[in-house]
Amino acid sequence: MESDNPVVGVLEDPFEKDVRGIFQDTLGLIHIALVTHYGLEEGEAAELEKDLYLWFLRFCMRPGNISPRDSRPFLLVACCQFAREYQNYLVGSGVKQSDERLTRLLEREPVDVARDFSRSLELLNFRRHDG
Repeated sequence: MESDNPVVGVLEDPFEKDVRGIFQDTLGLIHIALVTHYGLEEGEAAELEKDLYLWFLRFCMRPGNISPRDSRPFLLVACCQFAREYQNYLVGSGVKQSDERLTRLLEREPVDVARDFSRSLELLNFRRHDG
């Protein structure tokens, strides 16, 4: 997500800055999920990333919600859900062909795919704190 995004530029509230920081820290993993695993083009991934950021900001602002850092697993589930729905639409409308790998991925529940990515995030956090 780029800093010239007008939505991001006006967010001066400390809570919103925290949300943006958590999103930025997770963006590399999100991008890998969208492009490498779900097979989205770079432009498609960038658009979904913008939508995900806005979703995450609203999600974290809900009353009674846990901290943005503790909400990262929900962000990853939403990422997988967004990507799955988008790819299902493209494949279902005939815009895109699905290969066997993508078909298997689209058959999995987004929460299961996100759980795999959460493990990657935990490993990343472990490496950051270990080294």
